Amino acid sequence: MPVAKSPIEELDFEEYQKRQYFETTFEGIESRMEKVAIGGRSKWISNQWEPQPYPGFAMQAMVEASMDKTSLFIDLAQIQTQLVELIERPGALYPMPKASFHQTVANTFSAERLQRNIIDKGLLEEYPEIIAGALDDLPERDEPEPPCMLLIGVAVFRTAFGLLGIFSSERDFNRIIDFRDQFYKHPTLSRIGIERTRPFIGHVTLGYFEDILTQEEKNQFATGLAKINEEIAQYPLRFYLPKAELHRYETLSEFIPDPSYPAFKL
Repeated sequence: MPVAKSPIEELDFEEYQKRQYFETTFEGIESRMEKVAIGGRSKWISNQWEPQPYPGFAMQAMVEASMDKTSLFIDLAQIQTQLVELIERPGALYPMPKASFHQTVANTFSAERLQRNIIDKGLLEEYPEIIAGALDDLPERDEPEPPCMLLIGVAVFRTAFGLLGIFSSERDFNRIIDFRDQFYKHPTLSRIGIERTRPFIGHVTLGYFEDILTQEEKNQFATGLAKINEEIAQYPLRFYLPKAELHRYETLSEFIPDPSYPAFKL
């Protein structure tokens, strides 16, 4: 008999906050740098980046939709530039296009799972409608302000790097977790294979590692990243998440909105 998979559980609020803070410390960064791997999301060809195919759908909160988005874009772009300049060797660090900055609120399908669960079953055209129908069943919160995530520092995510977020209130954190719980437990979505594959981790990806780093480069990146985090810690960035919108993507460099795609107020 096949062994049943243990369900993925969310971190509780205190555990979540503690984890995020640790990952932005020098100790956390140094530990992660030893396990860095190539992302394979873009290739450096003829002195330019060529994003690689990685199709999928996800419910995302875009920086574009945040309050004070202009200020946030400027801050994120500045931090991204500082990070990429830590290792100036061409082809080592791939900076994500700024229009792609986002928080994934709930994953659905990508790559092989998209092919197996949606495309091979002839569900691609109606897939957004399936998601919309499920979202219509979920109760929306009547809140005066959107949940706010504080971006407290840069961390390393094995193949990528970006800013991690905490929440100043447990209520805002629970608004995200409650949505995810209802989304992943919806019978229609469960029936087509959508499942929680990882706990929620608030973050904005800024780039990917796309070449093997020398030990010297790893040390250089970790040290520089820690210095950047000292500056960020004084002025955490506010990222408001008013809604989670379904986006389709063909690569992880561009997330394609569609007026007909559903959205959910968080």
